[in-house]
Amino acid sequence: MPQFLVDPCDVAGDRARVRGSECRHLKTVLRLEAGDGVTLFDGRDRRWTGRLTTVADTEAVVDDLRPEPPNEPPVAVELLQGVPKGDRWEWILEKGCELGASRFRPVITRRTVYRPRAGRLAGQLDRWHRRLVAAAKQCERARVPEVAAPEPLAAVLDGLGPVQPSERRVVCVERLDTPRPLALEPAALVRVAVGPEGGWADDELAALEAAGFTPLGLGPRVLRADTAAVAALVRIQALWGDLEAGPAPW
Repeated sequence: MPQFLVDPCDVAGDRARVRGSECRHLKTVLRLEAGDGVTLFDGRDRRWTGRLTTVADTEAVVDDLRPEPPNEPPVAVELLQGVPKGDRWEWILEKGCELGASRFRPVITRRTVYRPRAGRLAGQLDRWHRRLVAAAKQCERARVPEVAAPEPLAAVLDGLGPVQPSERRVVCVERLDTPRPLALEPAALVRVAVGPEGGWADDELAALEAAGFTPLGLGPRVLRADTAAVAALVRIQALWGDLEAGPAPW
């Protein structure tokens, strides 16, 4: 059943209105009509199923709303990603959303090719947000993940503060020789850092460890930055999330 994003103010009782670009997509692209079933979400952890009763050019009405499970993992996962070049960053946003990430923080590192341009940043952030909305609709999430503006790694680490009791921090390191044990107790927040093409510089890795990030290996092969992000999110969700996998040796 297709899913559409609605403004929380447009949901009242068992009725909702679908407006703007979502309505246009519903009507002109998917060609849905009165009587068709749809799923709605408000981007803030609420989902419903219902049936279209009115479809107009600017607004569609959905009645008989029934709450659905939010489909959100039990742990908030924040991905600190050294921004890869080209369209790989947007691919990470899409796949990370599917894997339950709740926040994306693009990080500028010594080996990062991407550099933000002030005149283009607002447009890029809007594009990234729209990519996340589309991904959240496709994978039936109840929340649209956040995406922050790119920042240097040092600024990001300065803003994190000390590690909280319910928080875990891990940093992905290729071909890790001496794995360290992870604290596998339940966590409310997991921050995972993935480097750019070329990996972390030695001083960057030292800064991450000083900020409480435990090195995490992803196997003996060298992974692309986007592949490493997906592999890391899978392991995080298997340990603390909802992939229903048991702990793996690190």
